[in-house]
Amino acid sequence: MILLLAWLAAIASVVIAYIVAGPIWVRRHSLRFRVGKSVRRTSGAYGEMLLVSIGALMVWMIDSASPYASVEGIVSAHPMATLGVLVAVGLVVYIHGVRTALAADTGERARLMLTYLVYGVFSLIFFAGGAALIFLLVQQTTADAARLHVLAQAAIGNIPGPEVTGSDALMRGLELSYLDIQFMLQQAENSMTPVFVFMAGIFAINLAVRLTPLRSLFVNNAVLLTLVSTLIGLTAVIVVGTWTYVGSYASVITEYVGALEQFRSRTGLMKPEYVTRYSQITIEMMQQKSLLSFFSRISSEWGGIAAALGLAQWVAQQFNRPEAEESPSHGPINDNKEGEGI
Repeated sequence: MILLLAWLAAIASVVIAYIVAGPIWVRRHSLRFRVGKSVRRTSGAYGEMLLVSIGALMVWMIDSASPYASVEGIVSAHPMATLGVLVAVGLVVYIHGVRTALAADTGERARLMLTYLVYGVFSLIFFAGGAALIFLLVQQTTADAARLHVLAQAAIGNIPGPEVTGSDALMRGLELSYLDIQFMLQQAENSMTPVFVFMAGIFAINLAVRLTPLRSLFVNNAVLLTLVSTLIGLTAVIVVGTWTYVGSYASVITEYVGALEQFRSRTGLMKPEYVTRYSQITIEMMQQKSLLSFFSRISSEWGGIAAALGLAQWVAQQFNRPEAEESPSHGPINDNKEGEGI
């Protein structure tokens, strides 16, 4: 519900802001597209509504992919911190808006001041959504780490102890313990899904910015925007991946293999075929510890989608239009080709 209300408020804010700004923002924030050999403009409000909708969709998808974290849960658990973030972001947004309005031509200042007061709501929600994404990933990662630790300890604890003596009982306990540890490792791999969704969303937005008229919304440097956002996404994948591998994958396997080494003294009580199976389990666990094995196992559907979109973005960069195609900051208005407001 919070996400829906925020999205509706952002849409209303950007629409009203563009109506208030009128022809001023047609010049400064317009979408440029080609019709035959001519270049036309339309209100940038359509592009900004699309971007905030894509952002809201990304937050919703990560929220859905994070079973132990949610936007509403974060807000309800940390109301004062949430308020503090909103106030801090709001101050930055409105100070920037006021300074921009005051730097405009004298005849435009009053109109732009009112515009930025309204548009500030959109900016606040947009940046708050980005903060929500980061908090979701952090909370989900820490929750996963705690849960995976409990599962790992349970799997290791299920390896038969000295009190178990029968050959069949020893093998049954070992197989069940092996099943538990494989389930735990599968959960560790699934914990990468939210960050892959985040990475895929960044690539999708970057493709839209590079290959559609949305590019002209970013007056100064659309290429810089895509490079920075790509760096943020890659950093998130590397950090979460390293955290998962070191803290919840390789270390657990090392501990489990150590427990299997201690269990080796019990194999004298087991049937020969059971000893063979014990050897297979030990070798498989040692092989799974490799970094290559971890990479191959986390290559889930979302990992593949993120990789495909990343490749598409790289290809788009190679055939991209020159930076000069972007909308100029204060270009002339052609009344025959440009609309006013939204």
